[in-house]
Amino acid sequence: MYFSKKLFTKTVALAAICASIATASFAAPQGTYDTSEIHVTGQASRSVAPSYAILTLGITSENTNINAAKSNNDRIMSELVSRLSNLGIAKKDIYTSNISINPTSDYQDGKRINTGYSVSNHVTVKIIDLNTVGKVVDAAVNAGANDINNLSFQNDPSQQLSDALTTEAIQNGRHKAEIIATALGRTLGPVKTVNISNTETSTFDQGYYRSAKLLAANLSTETPVEKGSLVISQDADIVYYLQ
Repeated sequence: MYFSKKLFTKTVALAAICASIATASFAAPQGTYDTSEIHVTGQASRSVAPSYAILTLGITSENTNINAAKSNNDRIMSELVSRLSNLGIAKKDIYTSNISINPTSDYQDGKRINTGYSVSNHVTVKIIDLNTVGKVVDAAVNAGANDINNLSFQNDPSQQLSDALTTEAIQNGRHKAEIIATALGRTLGPVKTVNISNTETSTFDQGYYRSAKLLAANLSTETPVEKGSLVISQDADIVYYLQ
């Protein structure tokens, strides 16, 4: 009987210790949050007018003689730059974006033969005065450019606008998170992480001018160019804890 009581006492004591260990292992530390979290993306945007335009102009010449092809390209490019300067475009706003020289070929009697060379030269032009965009296009065509494309209107947002968009994006993200938390019957906790994307500029009407369209146009009148509107946008990816 003595041994039975002693064994029973030890068993009760051991059970109490195990219960204590279990309580310490599974109870969440005071002041911590549930591991549940939600990920939202806050967005903000403004419609703005473009402040400048970017246009790519290209010249491609073909000849059986590589020097003749290059000489023709150089002549046209020199004329193009001169015409652009006469329109008030500074040389610092005209830079070479691509130069390439490639052999041309054809097939005769099932055999590939070299027919000459193709020389291409492209420049990218920054146009500050948007009223001259059409004149620049026409001047390029009249100078001999045969590859005109990628006309885009741009606006470099000020620091004040960028800061305002960042604030609005974060506020929009928090609003979304609060709606989600309420719908789930939870309370929004603190922020776990936040990531702000780069400010982006997009346009409603992408402007692309192709040589075929320009060469078929009546060059007696200035090429019409619609500037359209730009959208400056900012995103904020935020992860919140849920309570």
